Amino acid sequence: MKVRDAAKIFEKYDSRTNKAMAEHNRSGGDVRKPVRSTKGASKQDQYDRAKFIYRKAAQALTANHPLKDEKGRPTPAALQFKRWAAKVPQNEQDLQDLKSLGSRLKERYKPKNG
Repeated sequence: MKVRDAAKIFEKYDSRTNKAMAEHNRSGGDVRKPVRSTKGASKQDQYDRAKFIYRKAAQALTANHPLKDEKGRPTPAALQFKRWAAKVPQNEQDLQDLKSLGSRLKERYKPKNG
């Protein structure tokens, strides 16, 4: 798949997801906006990003979510990671790597209790 095609696919997915999140929040939901860049992100943002990456990678592995459709394009299960400034997984090993990354980052940015 060409980079331009991948960018268009992500743009459509991102737009659709942003609209759905906004509608959900208007209806009383409380969905957090993704951390789009790690540059300048607070420790709490980094921690939230790490929790998301870990949780979604574990979910995708457990539920065996497909990462590509029949045409080889990334599915929403794969694209959700890009919204949180992470690599788009291509296979199960990438998901394992993302889960490990999330675990390490959670420990690094864990809020201090006290």
